[in-house]
Amino acid sequence: MKKPHYIKCIYDCLKTLFILAPATLISFIFVKITNNNINVAIIYILAVILISRITDGYFWGIISSLAGVISMNYYFIYPFFSFDFTRNGYPITSIGMFSISLITSTTTIHLKELVKQANERNEKNSKLNEINNKLLTMNGLKNIIELALEYVWELTGSTVVFYEKSPQTGNTGIIKSCNPIHDRLINSHHEQFMAHWVFENKKPAGIDMGFPGYSSCIYLPLLSHDNIWGVIGIYRTAQIQPDKNTISSLNLIISQVAMAIEGQHLSDNQQLIIIETEKEKMRANLLRAVSHDLRTPLTGMIGASETLLKNKKYLSEEAQNKLIEDIYEDSDWLLHMVENLLSVTRIREGNSSVNKTPEPLEEVVTEAITRIRKRYPHADIQAKIPEDFIMVPMDATLIEQVIINLMENAIKYSGNNSPVTLLITKGEEYITFHVMDEGKGIQMSRIESIFDGCSQTENHSSDSSKGLGIGLSICKTIINSHGGNISARNQNNGGAVFTFTLPLEGSLTNEYKSLHPDC
Repeated sequence: MKKPHYIKCIYDCLKTLFILAPATLISFIFVKITNNNINVAIIYILAVILISRITDGYFWGIISSLAGVISMNYYFIYPFFSFDFTRNGYPITSIGMFSISLITSTTTIHLKELVKQANERNEKNSKLNEINNKLLTMNGLKNIIELALEYVWELTGSTVVFYEKSPQTGNTGIIKSCNPIHDRLINSHHEQFMAHWVFENKKPAGIDMGFPGYSSCIYLPLLSHDNIWGVIGIYRTAQIQPDKNTISSLNLIISQVAMAIEGQHLSDNQQLIIIETEKEKMRANLLRAVSHDLRTPLTGMIGASETLLKNKKYLSEEAQNKLIEDIYEDSDWLLHMVENLLSVTRIREGNSSVNKTPEPLEEVVTEAITRIRKRYPHADIQAKIPEDFIMVPMDATLIEQVIINLMENAIKYSGNNSPVTLLITKGEEYITFHVMDEGKGIQMSRIESIFDGCSQTENHSSDSSKGLGIGLSICKTIINSHGGNISARNQNNGGAVFTFTLPLEGSLTNEYKSLHPDC
């Protein structure tokens, strides 16, 4: 906070007196010791230099120079304690001392001003470098705008407003205020029109900016590559424009902010392109998964129905019933598959999310294992689940399908009849599922892309079975939509491990236990 002018004058006056008085005392001591006044002029010149160094402006340097000449005449020129500037040789001595004092005083003050200006430039450059470094590492348009308002507010000491778009389009400015009264003035129709004019013309407007009409602010456009990325308005008390140095610093800050905002928009657009590309990739993977998983049952249904139609009179009743039963099982499987695909498609399009409800973990796992054992009655399936009663927020049908898909994948593609193990562990925030086999594992080249919806092996034909359930790609979508993660890796001692997690947040485990303490 700057001191009032009269306070600074009082301080400078006291500084001058506190230096001149000791200088006079030291002069008396030198005269007493050496019995001559040769060094007195040097002592007063040094005092003038010191006064010029610690006071503001030229005034106190001139006053101290004059006071030194008068003090030397009064105290140290015979007859003592009287004023007489007509003594032989003294006028020249007085003029010489005054001239030397004045020159050294003005030189000292000028050097001090140059140092002050250099320090201000260094401080301004340091501040601009600081802003630039922060803008380079800043993410998010909101953070960039807040940083810009903070620095402009510090530089000007005034209320500042930022408009991302013209206020006449309904855009509300972001204000960093010094006074609520300023906010009302800035939000007036006239001031908003001024900001709109800047958006339309890409030129500054407001106080002393050549725009006709009264204004309480200066409005500066944020321009980069001839595009306007916003407008900053700076409230000025009594319509006084900032000094040239402040305007220069403002223009540099605004230029940096404009480039940062432009970069953020480019980054956001690039991110949107990446998202759209990823969506297209996911759609392609979904179609591949659908074609792989639906072709076999459809082929089986067509073959069974064709056999039944063309050879009905040659088939026994038992054989006919078997064909009809196969058609029914395949059609029922396809019905559930299509329902799950529709659910997953809605998740991927972002039109809906899974409907998670707390489900007993043991029941969901039991149902999934029962279904997989019906499909593969000779498979060696082992399950290890926590003994505690656990309620997990999930869509039970989709999670059952994920478990079935991963276990079916392990049974079909492990390459041997080794056991398939479902291991479930409970953490503080997640429940973790591990589906493990002791087979040949996953090709290293495919681990990174295992969830892209392709077949398990390049040479394996998915027509020989019902593919990979609903596809590993769709499994990933289901788990991600539940807020979990899914991954695959090879075990050190052989075999593959598929792992997925489900968050426990929002589960009713503790509430259920409190209501059923015997469980």
